[in-house]
Amino acid sequence: MLSPQCGDLFNMLMDNEGDIVTRSAMRKSIWGHQVVSEDMINHLVCRLRKELKSLPEPPPWQIEVIPKKGYRLTSLEPKHNIPYWLHRWVEWVHDIIK
Repeated sequence: MLSPQCGDLFNMLMDNEGDIVTRSAMRKSIWGHQVVSEDMINHLVCRLRKELKSLPEPPPWQIEVIPKKGYRLTSLEPKHNIPYWLHRWVEWVHDIIK
């Protein structure tokens, strides 16, 4: 199970389908305000990456750092469509949780 903040970040990255999620957008959406240190954001991304790596079947994408801007999901297999794999992966995770 993801923490609420990790879940919020994961949803933001999925909803943006490969586009950059800015640090500013993360502050507003996850914490509800602008006063959040860069270290807190970095720590949250690190926790989410760790949770994703602990899954029995690794996802076909990774969280990419966009320096000075934010993060985005990128496909490890360029031939695949990120939204398609995200949808399949979310269904798989939901099946495990049930």
